[in-house]
Amino acid sequence: MNQDGQDFYKPEGATAVADAPAPQPAAGIPTKPPTDRAFNWTASDFIDHNRGGSWYLLLFLGTAALTVGTYFLTKEYIAVGTIVAVGVIVAIYARQKPKQVTYELSSSGLRIGEKLYAYSLFKSFSLINDGLLNSVQLMPLKKLMPPISAYYQAADEEKITDILGQHLPIEEAKPSGIDRLSRRLRL
Repeated sequence: MNQDGQDFYKPEGATAVADAPAPQPAAGIPTKPPTDRAFNWTASDFIDHNRGGSWYLLLFLGTAALTVGTYFLTKEYIAVGTIVAVGVIVAIYARQKPKQVTYELSSSGLRIGEKLYAYSLFKSFSLINDGLLNSVQLMPLKKLMPPISAYYQAADEEKITDILGQHLPIEEAKPSGIDRLSRRLRL
């Protein structure tokens, strides 16, 4: 104990200071006080596109044309089988309905359902307006990790942006070729 009756941890060679001044921000740089409160919301885990019978007919015709063209060009049964399998998988995936997922933003990261993604895994975030639902996309630091998306209602955008902005910089969204293709095909 020191003379004031307070205990301090003091590593070897260091001195304890009872009332160290808080670090001051650099002049001219506004700072937001961090929030310790979590913000929760519920939304679907992906956008549900209304696909009619014509969409499935086009999928079948496109798969059949690609299968026939591949067979005549390569005479490879494995390639033909792969194309048919991918067509069936796309049809099955397209019939899936979105589930309602609970999202939570807190000082420790973004929680989607039961999985927590720490802010330290990401370099920035982007806001994406996709018509029916808006989403925030977290861009990972690791090259092989996919971006993480969280859907939300437009009324929640300011709260989400404020919390994420305390931990990550915002970046303008640049849709990839796969994103543009999947939106065009309504996958």
